[in-house]
Amino acid sequence: MKIFLLILLMMVIGAIIGGVTNSLAIKMLFRPFHPKYIGKKQLPFTPGLIPKRRNELADQLGKMVVEHLLTPEGLRRKFLDATFQKQMEEWAKTEVDRFLHSEQTLEDWLASYNIPLDVEKMEQSIYEFTQKRYHQVMDQYREDSIKDLMPSHLDQKGKASMETVSSYILDQLDQYISSEQGKRKLGDIIERYLEGQGFLGNMISNFLGNEGLVDKIQPAISNYLHSNETKSWLTSLLESEWDKWTNKDVRFYEEKVGSDVIAKTLASVVTNAVPVQEWMNRSIAEHTKTLRPYVLDTMVPSMVNHIGVYLSERIPEIMEKLHLSDIVKQEVESFSVERLETMVLDISRREFKMITYLGALLGGVIGLVQGIIAILIG
Repeated sequence: MKIFLLILLMMVIGAIIGGVTNSLAIKMLFRPFHPKYIGKKQLPFTPGLIPKRRNELADQLGKMVVEHLLTPEGLRRKFLDATFQKQMEEWAKTEVDRFLHSEQTLEDWLASYNIPLDVEKMEQSIYEFTQKRYHQVMDQYREDSIKDLMPSHLDQKGKASMETVSSYILDQLDQYISSEQGKRKLGDIIERYLEGQGFLGNMISNFLGNEGLVDKIQPAISNYLHSNETKSWLTSLLESEWDKWTNKDVRFYEEKVGSDVIAKTLASVVTNAVPVQEWMNRSIAEHTKTLRPYVLDTMVPSMVNHIGVYLSERIPEIMEKLHLSDIVKQEVESFSVERLETMVLDISRREFKMITYLGALLGGVIGLVQGIIAILIG
């Protein structure tokens, strides 16, 4: 009985010593948090291992993350993974669709990103830009003729239309002199002409009368206007004028009107044609209504694909610029020792308990062996 109690007692003592030793060793990884002194002499094993080596731990963690965990190759594979790209495409479509359906006005949306826009300044900028652009274009083309600037097919079409224009002019003239108003005008002209011819004019006027003269002259004029000869003559005249005016350089027309007048007029027309305030007051949904299907079905998938390829090709450069190892190191160094202890214990609490139990088990076995040896020797 005494032998059994001796062995049991030594086993219990060994288990206690083994368990307490391992538990103490685990705690000494973190504690004490700060060095302890007796007088001016620092006690050994203070502070604990992790507080003492925190800077080295932070540095090694940073290197481990960059060299073994968050590597350029791993990120590249992720960016080019079809499943990941599909997930990013769906996410991008959802976010873009939400934006495109927003009822927020363009003005409010810009203001939310601290991009205030003054409508008057914008209109003034458009006005000034149009004037400046006009003068730039005119400096380039001022010495060129209208014909040089005009597409050849347009010049040919213009000349070809002269026959139609001449027919229209002759028809309009014929309609006018055949009308009552035209006949009265023709009679006035004949009357003034005959009055200027003296006795002979008065005799003809008294013999035929103004109305009789008009009735005889008007059909003759009408027949002349409808003749091919007249039409050919007028067409030729119009074609000649077309060539004459299209061969003049741009400067000729600009000087006739005035470059400043043209620039200011054009700037006013463009500024009035751009409804800046109306655009700013429209919602994003109104602006993008017609573009929505194209943006979601074509632009977003294309952009997601191109961005993925672009990032995958530049991951090493991006990671180098980010200095990820330094970020991890700084974050770990900024942790309090208490936080580090909590983090490690939360992850490894079960394992630490098993180490403590293992120490107690080994201590018990050692106590058992010691007890047996003591009995044999005794």
